[in-house]
Amino acid sequence: RVVDAPGPGGPIETWVASPAGSGDGPLPTIVDVHGGPLGAWAPTPSLEVVLLCAAGYRVVLPNIRGSATYGADWIRPQLGHWGEVDADDVHAALDHVISLGLADADRLGVLGLSYGGFMVNWLVGTTDRFRAAVSENGVANQVSAWANSDCGPEYCRTALMGDPTTPEGIELLWRQSPLRHVANVGTPLLMLQGEGDRRCPPADTEQLFIALRWLGREVEYVLYPDEYHVYASTGRPDRRIDRHTRMLAWFDAHLKG
Repeated sequence: RVVDAPGPGGPIETWVASPAGSGDGPLPTIVDVHGGPLGAWAPTPSLEVVLLCAAGYRVVLPNIRGSATYGADWIRPQLGHWGEVDADDVHAALDHVISLGLADADRLGVLGLSYGGFMVNWLVGTTDRFRAAVSENGVANQVSAWANSDCGPEYCRTALMGDPTTPEGIELLWRQSPLRHVANVGTPLLMLQGEGDRRCPPADTEQLFIALRWLGREVEYVLYPDEYHVYASTGRPDRRIDRHTRMLAWFDAHLKG
């Protein structure tokens, strides 16, 4: 089903996928954040959504500010403000689904790839509402990603994120970096990464992983050899199976255990 969640910037079109025959009672729920951020969820669910629903989870798919197909006014507030208006919208969409009685507020998870992985990394450092999180090929340190990503400098320019050639630019990039909040992370985090990813390279993800291990937090890191940015849908079949299996096992252990 699709609902309009009241948000601070206007209604947030939010798709809600549910297990067949589950009814309208509260279920353990995963919020899945799309990539881009100029992506958008549509009625046809991805394979991971089908798998999560088959495992008994409800899945919330919000088209938060920054999402495409809603016009420039929906995108503009997110430019240069990663982790601000977009995070507010994730919370607002989830709050609305909880208010409808569809989600169990004590059994929430968060999942995302690429920019969605950034949002997972950001949310676990800025809120404790999630019991489990899965970040895939995400972003942790915008300062280093500027030079390491295959599109970093130009991407950051068009997204108004800043650049590391001035103190002001470094501060802007760092302000939008999940790594700056690493000491606040208490949510168990599974980090999945394609070794050959040039868009969001392993070196970025590994900074967050190492910092979390240093702090003694619950975190696991899985590196898939030779796989690229969207290996979850285009990678070797055995690795796709492994990815999906690990994702489901992580949520089951923390949301159903």
